[in-house]
Formats: sequence, structure tokens, C-alpha cells
Amino acid sequence: MRSSDFVVRKFRLATLERAFRVDYARRYAGHRRVAGTILILMVIAFGYHDWLLFSTLEPDIAVSIVHVRLAGTSAMAIPLWLLWGKRGFDERWAVGSLFVLTLSCWLTLETLRQIYPLVRVFREIAPAFVLVVFVVFISFRLRAITAAWQVGVCVVIYLTALRFWPRGNVSVRGLDWISRGAMVSYMYMAGILVSIQFERTARREFMFRRMLRAAKARIEAASLEVNRQNERMRELVREKERFFSSAYHDIQQPLSAINLFVHSARIKLEDKHAVSHDLDVVEQTACDLLDMFKDIQDYSELGSYTPKLTSVDTWTVLTDVVEQHREPARLKGIELRIGRRPRRPPPIETDRSLFKRALSNFISNAIKNTSSGGVVIGWVQIGERLRIDVRDTGAGISPEHRDAIFGEYFQINNPGRDRSKGLGLGLSIVNRIVKILPMHSMRLWSVEGRGSRFSLYAPVAKIAPVIETDERKSDAYTAILKGKYVLLCDDDPIVLEGLRQLFLGAGARVETAESMTGIDAFLTDGSRPPDITVTDIRLRDGQTGIDVAERIRRKFAWAGVLPVAFITGELVSPRALRDFAEPFVLLRKSSTPESILAEVSRFVADAQSIRLVMDGSIR
Repeated sequence: MRSSDFVVRKFRLATLERAFRVDYARRYAGHRRVAGTILILMVIAFGYHDWLLFSTLEPDIAVSIVHVRLAGTSAMAIPLWLLWGKRGFDERWAVGSLFVLTLSCWLTLETLRQIYPLVRVFREIAPAFVLVVFVVFISFRLRAITAAWQVGVCVVIYLTALRFWPRGNVSVRGLDWISRGAMVSYMYMAGILVSIQFERTARREFMFRRMLRAAKARIEAASLEVNRQNERMRELVREKERFFSSAYHDIQQPLSAINLFVHSARIKLEDKHAVSHDLDVVEQTACDLLDMFKDIQDYSELGSYTPKLTSVDTWTVLTDVVEQHREPARLKGIELRIGRRPRRPPPIETDRSLFKRALSNFISNAIKNTSSGGVVIGWVQIGERLRIDVRDTGAGISPEHRDAIFGEYFQINNPGRDRSKGLGLGLSIVNRIVKILPMHSMRLWSVEGRGSRFSLYAPVAKIAPVIETDERKSDAYTAILKGKYVLLCDDDPIVLEGLRQLFLGAGARVETAESMTGIDAFLTDGSRPPDITVTDIRLRDGQTGIDVAERIRRKFAWAGVLPVAFITGELVSPRALRDFAEPFVLLRKSSTPESILAEVSRFVADAQSIRLVMDGSIR
């Protein structure tokens, strides 16, 4: 051990030293109170020991001992009472009180030593001095310098009294004096060493706790700053989403109008080949842009989509998707077909819309990247899973690109960013869909210059699927919507007129409104309830399509819950409408006019069926 290990050094900064003393007093206030109480109890306990000796003592000596014990206990009780108050947390007051308590105890013992018979003094009283020194050093938790002078005063009194302690003709001198006071002196020196180590430990702990608090404060400050930064980032993200959603909506408005008016013009000019060709170009351009927005929409919604697994007729999905892409393939001069097999593929356990979207993206990607030859869809059952292949005779994919093509916005051989080839989100959407659907996967096989094969794996269903019928025929639209009363609401006059022409072309009776004011005017006319309300979600002046739909439902509450079709150009999740009462459907302005008619027709048909069932049950 080094000599520095037995030295207590104060802190260089006076403020730090004061803080240490305040902390020291508060930390050890409980120790000191309990130790002072124990010391008084010890004096009282030794008083009981005196009572046992009364039979061997003279009456005058016994009475004097009782008086001294009572006086000493009272003198010790006063500073102890102060220690149990608020002043016990002040180092100066605590040290003073402990000194008075210790001195009172020590003087009580010195007085008893004068009274006790000589033959009993060193056997009955001397051990009490050593015990008091032990309690003070160990339990009072005094700082080293304080313990040294406080107990030092008591030891000096003890040795002085011992040196000049006459009893008749007997006094303690020389070696006898040294031997009688040795134990108390040794205990004093050992106690100082213990106090030094206690204080050194207390100072280290004080600095450690101080640094820990400072570190925690820095961490909390950093955490608050990080939280503020995160909140700012979240606000930026929300602002970005609001901007993106608004831009998405505002850009889609004219595109949707183009599509609607082209559809209307094509019907009127079917016999004008030149005009029809120009309209083909305009319509295809608008469709390309709308497909880009649909990719963005699908990619955005997949993050919060919950798949709805059911048994799906694989053959129906394949034929639907092929019919959907047959015209783009024909315009490009390539063949699109389903491979010939002796039997139809088994049903699969999947989410029909997601699986259909993934397969559609594979086929669309194959058509875009095939300049000659064709695209073939085939399947093979492998144990409990069905593999559906999309083969093309395109340029193929080089090995270094086979992982990258499933990332966002990555496109091969499109340096000019030809918009007809989309945004590069198609395969990344498939990648996300496969991750969402359980027990689904995909594979890619490709040879440069010879084409590629994209494969989708899905589990074979254990139950038969519900047979689905094709409801996408134009005649079916007209048959369902003909004569139906449709109320349209959109704040964009051009889109509103396009929707009006679309539904008029399907044989529906149509009323239009651009805002809640127009809806109120419609309601005051006493008109009959609409068979369906088609409204944009976001309107002017802070009004929403939800407000419009609820106003109409309240007006015609006697007619039951009226069906509503929300049509929007924003990135709105169906969950945003979870508080709105059924029946309703969410449509996208990025959809083709045919798709809008198909969805509305099917929705109206379903709503009618439900109403007929309810009416029958009421009767």
C-alpha cells in the first residue's frame, strides 16, 4: 500500500467541497441517528448491569451511579433529538450534535469511573470506553479530520484523568498508566485509519454519482434533442406525404379527365378512323401516366395491407390477367397465351387481388421487354405448392442485374426514362407482395439473348374455391346501371363532366354537384334518394366526400343506408374510411373508365342483393 492511500484530499473547488459535505450529511443522516440511538440504549443497558451489582455496592455509591446514569442519558438525548430533526441534514449541525452526544457519554463514563470501587473499575467501566470509540468511528460516519479531533478530545480526557487518578494512596503511574490507556489509544489510531478509508470511499462515490447524474443529464438532453429531431423528421415526412398526396391528386385530375373524355369521344366518333387513331395515342399516353401513378399507389399501400387469404381459382386468375394484357401485347406485335395443358391448375391459398397484381406485373414486364416472339404463362405442381411461370422471348437479364431489378426505380435499357415503360416499380411491388403473402416465393431464370422466366410459388388450397363469374363485360355495365339514379360530386369541373358523360353513356340518370352547397341545393328539391352516390374524398373549403355522404344518408334515412362510392386521386388507405358505415367502396381516379364502370356496377348489384335479402327477412 502507498502512503497516499492514507491521505484524504479535499476537492480543489470550494463549491465542489461544499456540495460533497451537503451530500455526505444527507446520505449518512440515517446512520448517525440510528448509531446515536444505539449508544443511548447501550448506556441504559449498562445501567441495568449496575442494578445487578447493587447488592455488592454500598448504598451511597449505588445512588450516585443511578444519578450519573440518568444525567448522562438526558445529556445525550438532547443532541440526539436535534439529529432526528431537519438539522440532521446539515453537516455542521450534525457534527456539533454528535460531538455533544459523544462527550456526554464519555464524561458519564469518566464520572462513573470515579465512583466505582477500584477493584471493579477496569473490569466494568474500561471496556465501555473502547466500545464507545468503536461505535463513534464505525457508525457515526464522521469525516476523518472531524473524527480525529472529536474522539481525540475524549481520548485526551481519558488519558489525563487516568494519569492523575488517585484513589486513596494509589495512583496510576509509569508503565501502569501506559498499559491502562493502551487499548483506548490503539482503538483511536485504528479508528482514524478506518475513517480515512470511509471518507475516501465516500468522496469517490460522490464523484461517481455526480458524473453519473451528469451523464444521465447529458443522455436525457441528447434523448430530448433526438426526440425533437425525430419529431421534426416526422413532421417533414408528414409534410412530404401531404405534398406528395396533393401533387398526386392534382396531377391525376387532368389525366383522369383526359381518359374520361377520350372514352366519351371514342363512342361518338367510332366511324372516324383518323380521329380514332389520334384518340388512341392520347388515350395510350394517359393510360401510361395513370399506370405510373397506380404503381406508386400500390407500392404505398402495401406497407399497411393485411392479406385476406382464401381459396382462389387459379385458372380464372390466369385468364383474367391474360385478357387484361392481350390488347397491349397485340399492339406490340407479340403473342400472349396460356400454355396448353391436359388439365387446369389446382386452386391456391392466397390473397386474390395481391396475387393477381403480382402475376399481372410479371406479364406486363415481359411484354415491355419483349420485341418479338411472345409471352407464355404455364404452371406445374410441385408437392404442396403450385409454380406459375411467365416466360418471354426478350433480351434476357445479365447476372449483375438479377438482384437489382427487384429494387425500386431500377430499369434495364431505359436510359431515356421512356414513360411507356413505367417507373421501375413493377418488380419491386411483386417483391413486396411475396414478402406479405405467407408461403409464397418467386424465382428468376434468364439467359441473355434468349429470354427470361419469372416464377411465382403459392400453396395449393385444401378446399375448393368459390366459382367466380366474369362481370367485366360492357353489356353487363349497361344492364346494371341503366335507369339507375347516380349522384356525382367532384370539385374539379372537368373531371365531374367526364364522370357525368361516363355514367350517361352507361344509361344512368345523373345529377352533379361541385361542393356541399350544390348537394344542399339537390337535397332541398325533394328529389328521390340516389341509387348510388359517387363523390371525391377531398373537396374545396375543407369539406370532404365523407361529409357529403353522411349528409345524404341523414336526409334519406327512411330509405336505409345508401351505398356510396368514394373516388380519389390521393394516396388514401381503405383504413381511413373504417369509421364510415357500410356499404361503401373506394375507387381510384387512376383506374380506367371501364374499370370504374365495372366496380360501380358490381357494387350497385351487391347493394341491391343485400337490400332484397333484408326486405325479405323483414317480411
